[in-house]
Amino acid sequence: MFRKKKKVLGLDIGSSQTKMVELSAGKSKSLVNYGISKVLPDAIVEGEIIDREAVLDSIRTLVEGKGFTTKDVVIGLAGRDVIIKRITMDRMSESDTREQIKWEAEQYVPFDINEVTLDFDVVNPHFGENQQEVILVAAKNELINNLVSLLKELNLNPIVVDTTAFAVQNVYEYNYTSVPDEIVCLIHIGAGMTVMNVIKGGSSLSARDVYYGVNAYISKLQKEVGFNFEDAANAAKGTVPVGASEDSVHGVFESFVGDLGTHIERSLQFLSSVTGEDKVSRMYLSGGGSLVPNLLEYLKRRLGVPIELLNPFKNITYDPTIFTPDGVEVVGPILAQAVGLALRGE
Repeated sequence: MFRKKKKVLGLDIGSSQTKMVELSAGKSKSLVNYGISKVLPDAIVEGEIIDREAVLDSIRTLVEGKGFTTKDVVIGLAGRDVIIKRITMDRMSESDTREQIKWEAEQYVPFDINEVTLDFDVVNPHFGENQQEVILVAAKNELINNLVSLLKELNLNPIVVDTTAFAVQNVYEYNYTSVPDEIVCLIHIGAGMTVMNVIKGGSSLSARDVYYGVNAYISKLQKEVGFNFEDAANAAKGTVPVGASEDSVHGVFESFVGDLGTHIERSLQFLSSVTGEDKVSRMYLSGGGSLVPNLLEYLKRRLGVPIELLNPFKNITYDPTIFTPDGVEVVGPILAQAVGLALRGE
């Protein structure tokens, strides 16, 4: 939506944490700097900023505390004000497609078309007879304008607006070798939202936001076990408070991952009904929620598909001590979206 620059900051504003990543310029990337800061609970709900000052403070903490000097920023969007659709339209030149896309979008975008910013990518120029497949992206202008003004208030320069789904796809494609015709599902599990992107041959078949994440687990622990927020958040990370019933915590975990598994299965069923593609070969998990103990193993058993954590630094060099004390295995999945955004720099 905006022009690219050589070196940028990837900024992922989540509902529980803000993540910022800076990579070196050039084709061979190395990690220059990164930072993670907390966001107050309920400051962001389903991708919408509710408490602007809390979000400003979170970003400011990173910029000032971690010593970032680069001002150009790539930011990701997700939520109810962002629509991603794979559509079919008449085959035409790119310039004609750009002219026509607004009228095509009116069929798929549930907002006033004059109140959104549109972008597209032709992913299959030879689909059927005289047709093409296009990935259509629409985001409400209000959402974009609010984020742009937020960053400019911190003297940051937003140059690219991307989506969470495509940022995670970007980091996957940079670090992993895809097998032709293999269908891969990327699942980014955040605090309040899970973003799924099913890809094949380097393009997205279906991208969906599911409004279910680790906050649901924390909330269940508070309601059903009686934990306060801090104890519930720690239990979700695997540290059960002294004296608490581990059986009770495990029961809540089973309920949470059972619901999450159902959401994933429904999204895959939707993919099958829309595209006819129903065989996912492999899944990669990212986001803070991917680190919930035993979650990956549970999903493997339930879904019957090979699943692993996404490593956004597989092909990016870094000083291992930068991730002390947690290690790249823990920090990497949390930074996946921010890395994918930072890769937009050239």
